[in-house]
Amino acid sequence: MGATYADLSLSGSSASDTLRCLVDTGATFTKIPMALGQRLGLEIVRQVEVELADGRVTVRPLALANAEMEGVRSPILVTLAEEAGVPLIGVTTLETLGFKVDPVAERLEPRTAIEY
Repeated sequence: MGATYADLSLSGSSASDTLRCLVDTGATFTKIPMALGQRLGLEIVRQVEVELADGRVTVRPLALANAEMEGVRSPILVTLAEEAGVPLIGVTTLETLGFKVDPVAERLEPRTAIEY
């Protein structure tokens, strides 16, 4: 099993862009570079504490974006990171857009929403 990547289109009030993202089921939110969020004109809704892979905790802006992945569209929340790097698709985006990861095939599959 390796890494799963997916194309995610994001738009804001100023622009739109399609990104090749690493799907990270250990991440709560989708993460994109701050510069991209500014270029797209994303609205920051609040600050959120996030724990990084190395255990450090930092505060990031949380912004609202319009997303589309594999033909499914919905508003999502994204964190904006100062550092550049590979954009991440987090679990809230997967759940919002209705996808799950097939780690063996390294791809996304449609997922039924849960209402327990």
